Amino acid sequence: MKKFVSVLLCLLCIIPATACKKQAPAPRIWLIEPSSESAETEIRQMVRHFDSNALISFVPAKELSVRISDAFEKDDAPDVFMFFADSIPDLAEKEKIADLSDRLRISKVKADELLESTRRACAYQGKTRGVPLFADVYLLATNRALVSAPPDTAEKLVAECEALKEKKLSSFEKLTPEKQTLLFETLLRSHGGKMLNARKTKLEFASEEGKTALEDCAELLKQSAEQSDAVGEGKAAFSILTMQERAQNAERYPDSEITLSSLFGLNRLQTVAMGMSKQSKNQKQAFALLEFLQTETDKLSALYKRYSAKKDISPISTDDADVIKYLSEATPAPDLCGMNSLAKTYIPAAIEKAEKGVNTTDALNEAEKDASGNIWQGKRE
Repeated sequence: MKKFVSVLLCLLCIIPATACKKQAPAPRIWLIEPSSESAETEIRQMVRHFDSNALISFVPAKELSVRISDAFEKDDAPDVFMFFADSIPDLAEKEKIADLSDRLRISKVKADELLESTRRACAYQGKTRGVPLFADVYLLATNRALVSAPPDTAEKLVAECEALKEKKLSSFEKLTPEKQTLLFETLLRSHGGKMLNARKTKLEFASEEGKTALEDCAELLKQSAEQSDAVGEGKAAFSILTMQERAQNAERYPDSEITLSSLFGLNRLQTVAMGMSKQSKNQKQAFALLEFLQTETDKLSALYKRYSAKKDISPISTDDADVIKYLSEATPAPDLCGMNSLAKTYIPAAIEKAEKGVNTTDALNEAEKDASGNIWQGKRE
């Protein structure tokens, strides 16, 4: 009897201990929202087949950067997530994303099969902070219903917009702040100026070349339409689009009317990568999911109708064959902490002031002064 009581007491002690043992939380994954419900269902099934506990959320691409930033600020970030590689310097400086360098050396991810520029887009201060999935590049979109042929120099673009002004037609559709910055940088380069010095440690756009570029940019955007989709509606002649954006709006942008061409030497890569939270409770499980998703790049590329980040990039359709070359030639945005703020806030603010008649030199100097303190805390050196 005593022996039975002892065994029973032991069992009673073990049961509460087992019940109290915390199970590892289910991994949370944020993925970009695909263009169809069927693709979303297939992606969900694919991930859950690999890890049945995975909790998957789909986030619209336009909201992705803000949503991830907010989640990190609230200590509620997903374990694994798709994100735009331009965000890496800022997230790395804030120690939000994991360093994947050591894990990738013994992983199934075949780094030598990736486009070199997409790999560089995912590195910061010598550490790999993400693995590239998709690649895209910004291009000038021309509506041939309003302009007979795409301009092949910035000077021709400015002249074409002047002619449109006389006809009381809009030059550009409404551009996002980032695309306004791309337009300014394109014009700056065409005038012989540059955004950063050779060591990427100092802003250099506050110059005579910058002044001319800002005047041109402000004038072009002063004539822009109020709608963000005015090119597709035939109300504006030009836009800046990625090939993915062009494909997503195929019905609005008929092939017979919209032509994509280079941004006059500025081939800026857009890279979608997979990242991992540094605060993930189960780093091993999180990396296994990240590794699985990256090794399924070909399938994901087809489901998302995006271009793979691999060396051999294939066109999504035969219509895009001529513009694939821009992907292989494109380079990532400068990997500097604060580059996002420069592109989204400071340069667009300078353009807006110039549009309102503020002296262009003053607008540029103010933008450089305001941006510098925010940017250079993360410089490579």
